Amino acid sequence: MARSRNIKPGFFRNADLAELSFEARLLFIGVWTLADREGRLEDRPKQIKMEIFPADNLDCDGVLNDLADTGMIVRYQVDGKRYLQVTNFCKHQNPHKDEKQSTIPAQGLHSASTVQAPCKDDASTMGILLIPDSLLLIPEETPCSPSASESADDGFTNFWQQYPKKVAKPQALKAWRKIKPTGQTLADLMAGLESQKAGEQWRKDGGLFIPHPASWLNGRRWEDEAPAAGQSAPLARNPIFAGAI
Repeated sequence: MARSRNIKPGFFRNADLAELSFEARLLFIGVWTLADREGRLEDRPKQIKMEIFPADNLDCDGVLNDLADTGMIVRYQVDGKRYLQVTNFCKHQNPHKDEKQSTIPAQGLHSASTVQAPCKDDASTMGILLIPDSLLLIPEETPCSPSASESADDGFTNFWQQYPKKVAKPQALKAWRKIKPTGQTLADLMAGLESQKAGEQWRKDGGLFIPHPASWLNGRRWEDEAPAAGQSAPLARNPIFAGAI
């Protein structure tokens, strides 16, 4: 059953959402109306499509993966059943007092991500935990987690240390491995990062307009042309955290 939810004006200028398709942005809003008071719902792409896009041709499963890649939602399994969790839902929504309590289990030690690639040694997929204070996703330690030496070898560790906004590390690592920056590309990437870190856009308001690292990498933002002196960037980056509503 669909429910009434709130949408904040800042949604439309969210840096991570701005890089997604119109369909993804609309689906994200629609998912809120299907989620229970804890921001959870069954991960049934066909049913979700019929509820939100009944007359449109849409790869709902693929669009849900796009949202999961940016940390807007988490796709996970508990006891073989698939569920979705809207990130930061309880922080930004105020369900009606008479709305029923959630009957869907939260992701935790016994849940598994449904978008994480399987481990090579056939171990279970990566579990998902939440940091209570910041609600940032972090991976549970597993035999398949990349070692510090592996990360250092491909440059990600250095990038992560240098990037000023440390959120959604699994998504950032995925974006990094997709790009596989080496040689001149890696040099250009790190040089672009240093340049933008020193720029006015990233320094103003305490860094509130810095995009998430995964979005920065996926958008190849190190190739952005620096604004001329006295000019602001064409698109202001919104400080809302991924999943903010």
